[in-house]
Amino acid sequence: MAIQLQEFAKQVLFGTTIEEKLGFPREEIIDTRPGNALKTPRKLARPAHLALRERGVRANHPSSAKLIDEKERGRLLHFFGNHELLATELMALALLKFPEAPASFRQGVLETLKEEQIHTRIYMHRMKQCGVEFGELPLSDYFWKSVSSMEDPLDYVTRLSLTFEQANLDYSREYKKVFEAVGDPSTANILDRIYRDEIDHVGFGLKWFRRWKASGKSDWEAFRERLTFPLSPSRAKGNLFNTKGRSEAGLDEAFIKHLEIFNQSRGRTPSVFWLNPDAERFAAKNSAEDFAWESSALGNDLAFLPAFLSRQDDLLIMAEGPSSKFLRQIQSYGFHLPEILTRSADSSLPAPPPIPRKVGDIRPWAWTPESVSFFRKTFESVTRPVDLDTLWNERIRNLFSKSWSADWGRRLAAEFSGEDWIAPTDVYAETARNLEELIDLRRRFKSLGYGNIVCKAPFGTAANGIRCILAGEEIEPATAAWLGEAWNEQGSVVVEPWLERVFDFSVQLEKRDGELKTIGFTRLLNNARGQFRGIVANAFCKGVDPETIRFLMRQTGKRPRIYSWYEDTVMPRLGKALDHAGFRGPLGIDAFVYRDPSGSPRLKTIVEINPRYTMGRIAYELGQRNAASSPGFFQLLTRSQVRKAGSRNFPDFSEKLTKDHPVELTKEKKPRIVSGSFPLTDPLHAKRFLAVYHVRKKLEDLPL
Repeated sequence: MAIQLQEFAKQVLFGTTIEEKLGFPREEIIDTRPGNALKTPRKLARPAHLALRERGVRANHPSSAKLIDEKERGRLLHFFGNHELLATELMALALLKFPEAPASFRQGVLETLKEEQIHTRIYMHRMKQCGVEFGELPLSDYFWKSVSSMEDPLDYVTRLSLTFEQANLDYSREYKKVFEAVGDPSTANILDRIYRDEIDHVGFGLKWFRRWKASGKSDWEAFRERLTFPLSPSRAKGNLFNTKGRSEAGLDEAFIKHLEIFNQSRGRTPSVFWLNPDAERFAAKNSAEDFAWESSALGNDLAFLPAFLSRQDDLLIMAEGPSSKFLRQIQSYGFHLPEILTRSADSSLPAPPPIPRKVGDIRPWAWTPESVSFFRKTFESVTRPVDLDTLWNERIRNLFSKSWSADWGRRLAAEFSGEDWIAPTDVYAETARNLEELIDLRRRFKSLGYGNIVCKAPFGTAANGIRCILAGEEIEPATAAWLGEAWNEQGSVVVEPWLERVFDFSVQLEKRDGELKTIGFTRLLNNARGQFRGIVANAFCKGVDPETIRFLMRQTGKRPRIYSWYEDTVMPRLGKALDHAGFRGPLGIDAFVYRDPSGSPRLKTIVEINPRYTMGRIAYELGQRNAASSPGFFQLLTRSQVRKAGSRNFPDFSEKLTKDHPVELTKEKKPRIVSGSFPLTDPLHAKRFLAVYHVRKKLEDLPL
């Protein structure tokens, strides 16, 4: 006597006892009457004690340390058992939904279903030995909701075989080792058996996936396109990526490499990052006119840097994604990778690609007219209402001006004029609207003992917005032309005395939810003309002369003077000014210690206030990945600097850099960098600029 496959599948799917769910008939199963296609039931039939929580249950796995306790092991196996039972039910559903599928496919699903039944029974038996009854803990419906809406057999193999079962290649292998480590070989052997079966299950799904996928598409392209949110390739892997198991299942090398570096949110609403380093230019224009994807070489070459600001599951928008080789290298150093969204090849529109889900926040390098325009459609996806006037208005525009920073710094200096360690008001910049006013200011600063002056465009950057004029020097034609352009385009320049700088640094801040918080302090290295050369991370005062250290770190109450000055005095006052402008987001303060004409050290509290992310913030975040005692050095290198170092191009330079200084990591679950040098942006795609990071065990070994 034989039983129809359709009847057996109904028994599994609609059974209300565990025996019906997990019973496999002794009779021969034949498939001569597959029947009509079944619609997915609105609710999964189950024994009452195994009913799913329709709103889902967040998995709360016991930590590895807790698995010493047998009851905790049972809790973990309870979670695994529910997944195996759900797989059994979903396979029964596939047999009933797709009666027209090839007979060999249906037979393969039946064989896999039988193995899932066995897995469930094994887990039930072992969890009971650990003191946990199946059903005594909440059971999540996420697995069911993610797969049961499948519309064809290709959906089935994509979602179940190549996503959830592929992820189990990682989880079963990982927990096998965990159970071995806690002295539970019985459970370790169970997981090893399931791991071996999962290799076959993934291989089965892969065979049919390749038969049914769109022609001309690689496995990876077809897999990505077929998954719909909230499912993504991120769901196809666990904590410890298992390359060998995937190869044994038949996945090709390209697919495996793409999956290893892929990231997408698994539930947290992500933030969206984007580098727009030309923000000052658009702030000066107060317009997004002429904005395009390729706004500058700097923006294209350094577009990956916001990845080091992001958290797990965040999104990064780039015109062109980095190479897989570069991404794997960054990931191997312990950094997480955001999900990278790139524009389509046929799109030249200055707008991000569509984001098919909600996002928690949008975080460009700076909010200025072009970033507001760039994200105009994306605002519809943000979970909270966004008032565009709070992102960009005339008051926020003023914050970008160096004139505003100088005026605010001067007022602060006047308030504390009695402090002999604070720079006086007369070293703060003044505004010159023409050559006559510039000459007058030059004369006045000279009378105060400052023969050299520096001129800055109000909305310029360190790279192109500074010109120095030395004492007794005539204004050079190139400087005169630069001044004329600044007066013509921005209406003024800011002029300040050139001071004998001793120690440059920045303070990284964040204005969120009405509160201005300190993120950290970083040490800046500038060249003789005050232009950016690099940033020392994780070593604020290391290697600095003793006098400067005493000046900065002299105790004020319970804290070093420099920290208490900014946190107790500067930040409350600056916070009020930012509130008045309606500003929120990241910002950085550039400052320095200098020697006055008498030779005494003084602190110039405010050199510039940058209402955006800064390279100092990048360096600070990088320093958080260093081993505790290892300092780091963040650099931006140009093509000419690389050639002077003896390399033909950026890839050659980067290869030599990492070969000469290989990265050494701590042996932690989340490893930190002990030493090494490596590129932070993709050398294969760099045209003019390359960001690099050096870490050493001693400061004197850094290439400062």
